[in-house]
Amino acid sequence: MKKNELREAKELLKFIDRTPTPYHAAEELSKMLDAAGGIRLDEKDRWDRLVPGKIYYFVRNESCVAAFRTPEKYGPENGWRVSLSHIDYPCLRVRPNPCSSANTYRRLNVEIYGGAIHHSWFDRPLGLAGRVYVKDGDAPEGFRGVNIRVCEPLLVIPELAIHMNGGVNEGARFNPQTEMLPFFSQEFEDGDSFLSYIAEKAGTDKDKIVSFDLTVCESAPSVLTGRNGEFISAPHLDNTEMAYCSFKGFIDACNGAGRGSLAIAFDNEEVGSLSDRGARSELLLSTLTRVNSNLGLDGEDNRRSLANSVVCSADMAHAAHPSYPGTYDGEHVVYLNKGPVLKHSYSQKYIESPRGAAIFKSICEAAGIPYQEFVNRNDMHGGSTVGPASSSAIGATGFDIGNAIFSMHSVREMGGSLDVEQMIRFFKAFNG
Repeated sequence: MKKNELREAKELLKFIDRTPTPYHAAEELSKMLDAAGGIRLDEKDRWDRLVPGKIYYFVRNESCVAAFRTPEKYGPENGWRVSLSHIDYPCLRVRPNPCSSANTYRRLNVEIYGGAIHHSWFDRPLGLAGRVYVKDGDAPEGFRGVNIRVCEPLLVIPELAIHMNGGVNEGARFNPQTEMLPFFSQEFEDGDSFLSYIAEKAGTDKDKIVSFDLTVCESAPSVLTGRNGEFISAPHLDNTEMAYCSFKGFIDACNGAGRGSLAIAFDNEEVGSLSDRGARSELLLSTLTRVNSNLGLDGEDNRRSLANSVVCSADMAHAAHPSYPGTYDGEHVVYLNKGPVLKHSYSQKYIESPRGAAIFKSICEAAGIPYQEFVNRNDMHGGSTVGPASSSAIGATGFDIGNAIFSMHSVREMGGSLDVEQMIRFFKAFNG
């Protein structure tokens, strides 16, 4: 493995360990943009006198980031290169009344968010992270948000002994309402120790907590595995890896072709994207229209600009699992460490466009980046991405890509360390 490939993989692991929730991911992406000279905007303010070549960005509802850059001379015939990803993942979210008490045990009352693999959450040390809103008389709204992250093992969901569940190895099912409640503490008196605990982590008193959005998350760090470090074992590779790679490539690109560049990391993809910070909101269209207007484009030229744009939807892809040969199409075998994966779906679960595919392949071939192609089996339905809704919202050509992984939607997923650097190079070329 080359030094730059190893370096990029290790940087991704650090990023993942710092981003256990969309709030933390938005914060870390903002730091990346700040370090690159990015200028933070507020959607509520006027965007006047945007400087060509500068990076601008804004954060919506603390869990969605959009960054853009315009070239020195921009015309509607050039359009935009749009990179889309998401920073949420299937997990356990703590409900407003957080504790369930049973026989002195305090367990967290959680909701399953997205299509999580349930059994992967059992019998492992778990952490806690998220955003807490606390009263603050000096804040404009009377409260402020605080991100918290508990890295050390705090929670565990113990499974029932095999002696009492003899069918556990024959496809046992779990009741998420009663069997997937993480153990927080053992207390012999009633109380609200959990609220006191998160108040301490947020640097406040429990009576000042207004609301929270907390996630039960993996506590063990991300690592490279395999004889030569060729594999990645980490939580939420899907889809933090694509958010990291797309923003890293966006930042590193030079915008020499006269096009505008836009990168967005959405929230709520795993539950359908229908929210103010999801891909089915107006965020993409309104941002491009707003920037085009700032550049002096009228309504007609704005439409030309959108029509000349290209959308790249970046979400992780399924590697062909050798233990389960009946789960993939034998004519489209996808491997770890063999480069970005172009995802096809004639039913439009992914952006399916022969023109978009040609654009993707041309970029890869010009940059010397290997690539693969994926389809779902006819007797298996794959997931969807932010791509189709976003591409259709602005009427632009596009394509869906991702890096290959195993164990998608497990607590920990397995990817290829070589693929990280290759995907960053792709996004640099895509935005260049």
